[in-house]
Amino acid sequence: MPGKVDRIKDQALRGSLADAQAALKAGDYKKVVELSSAAYVELLRRNPEMLQGQGQFMNVVFFPRLGAHLVVNHDGQPEIVWDRDKFVFSEAVTYFEFAVDKILKAGL
Repeated sequence: MPGKVDRIKDQALRGSLADAQAALKAGDYKKVVELSSAAYVELLRRNPEMLQGQGQFMNVVFFPRLGAHLVVNHDGQPEIVWDRDKFVFSEAVTYFEFAVDKILKAGL
C-alpha cells in the first residue's frame, strides 16, 4: 500500500512533501516546516473557498502554531509568519502530517 505522500495526486505538491519527508529523515526540521507550510499555503491559494466564512476560521486557527503560524494578509492571501527558526522533530512531524492530511482530504 502506498504511503500518504505517494497518494497525493498533484505532482508539485507530492514532490514538495516528498522533499519534506526526506528532510525529516535527514534531521533538517526547519526545511520540513518550510516545505510543509508552503504546500498548505498553496492548497489554500488553489482553493480560495477554504478562506471564506467559517472555513477561514477552521483553516487558519487549526494550522499548527509551533514556531510558525498562518495569517491571512490584507489582500486576503494566506502567508506564513515565522516566530523562530529552529524546530525539533515532533514539531516538524506535526506540520508535515497536517499538510499531508489536508491535501489528501482536498483530493489533490
